[in-house]
Amino acid sequence: MYVREKFSQLRKLIKRESDESSGRTDVLKTHNVTQVEEPIQVKTVEEPVQMEIEEDESDDDDDEPETSKKDKGKLKAKETPSIEEIKKWDTGILISFLQKQDLGFDNKYFDIFHTQEINGKIFLELTKKELQSCGFKLGPAKVIVDLIKELKKRTSSSYHNLKDVLNKYGIEGSSIGNISQFSPEPYGIDDNDEELEQCIKDIKRKLSIMGTLLIDSNEADRYEYIVTILHAAIYIVRRITGKNVIISSLRVTEKENTDSVDYTVKETEELICVTKGKQHKIATSFAQNLVQLESLYQTNKRKCKPDVGSSGFDYLYGIVSTATEWYFILYSTDRISCTSKRPYNIVFSEASLKKDSVDEKELRRNVKRVIEVIVGILVDRINIEKTPDSKKARIEKYFKKE
Repeated sequence: MYVREKFSQLRKLIKRESDESSGRTDVLKTHNVTQVEEPIQVKTVEEPVQMEIEEDESDDDDDEPETSKKDKGKLKAKETPSIEEIKKWDTGILISFLQKQDLGFDNKYFDIFHTQEINGKIFLELTKKELQSCGFKLGPAKVIVDLIKELKKRTSSSYHNLKDVLNKYGIEGSSIGNISQFSPEPYGIDDNDEELEQCIKDIKRKLSIMGTLLIDSNEADRYEYIVTILHAAIYIVRRITGKNVIISSLRVTEKENTDSVDYTVKETEELICVTKGKQHKIATSFAQNLVQLESLYQTNKRKCKPDVGSSGFDYLYGIVSTATEWYFILYSTDRISCTSKRPYNIVFSEASLKKDSVDEKELRRNVKRVIEVIVGILVDRINIEKTPDSKKARIEKYFKKE
């Protein structure tokens, strides 16, 4: 209010000068008012007076560019294109995108992209050394490399966004319930199977030490049970198929964007991707597993070139588990399906330690059920003829069962 009073006084002085009818010729100049009780600078009568008024701050940024001065050179999430989009860019589109990033470059550096015919796909593979060999100085080269890292980092953050991942497969929504369902075919094993018996023994030993697995139990405790069940299933598959099936640890494509170490099960090629899900974050785990499956598919594709004239079709399985809940995913090159509406559940309770109790029988039944599904999908992928046509025919049978 104090500032407004001073502004009112100033306007009265200006009015007296412009009031020609009064005949007064005051010498007050509006170009340089030095002091009216306190110093206030005014540009001209025609130009707006710049003043700080607390009540009128909300509309100042209406015309602010997407990249503000304080965020200059930094990408905002809404303007970050996907890696797949960037790969499709020609040189012109790439240069246009870079110019909008306010990198502070001389135009000669954008000309280098044009002269060297660098498109989006090549851009993503650029190194600082390659840029310098093309004429970039150290500073601009480092800026470009950092930008590429930022693009990949921002894009990989969608690994945790199920909606973005599902959209790639033409599925709307952000719930695992939006994914089509399939029923995996279990491989029956005997109730007294030696590997099953050993698995139950190991689980009960862990229960006696760690206690009942609760909803807020340590994630490391959950992983203990997941690995125990996976190992039992793999030993059974080895016995059935005679194949050297192994399990190894795996990190999702962008390491800096996940703190979870997962597993891949393979023989001569990748067969199953396993993601250890966290309680209440199943959607995130589904998204991560699907991204991993896509990456594993590309790995298999590089290892084994399809026959001439074949479709290149392939399929893989995914497992998302919190130990107490087990979800299975069927991934193909053009479609995905899962068991989200029919999860397989196991209760790890100290009550199961009592021999021949209802809880022990329930534990045994549910562990056996999960192992049979894991064995079933592994045996299926190992024994199926390794030709695209046979794999596609197999998957079509699954989809017809929906």
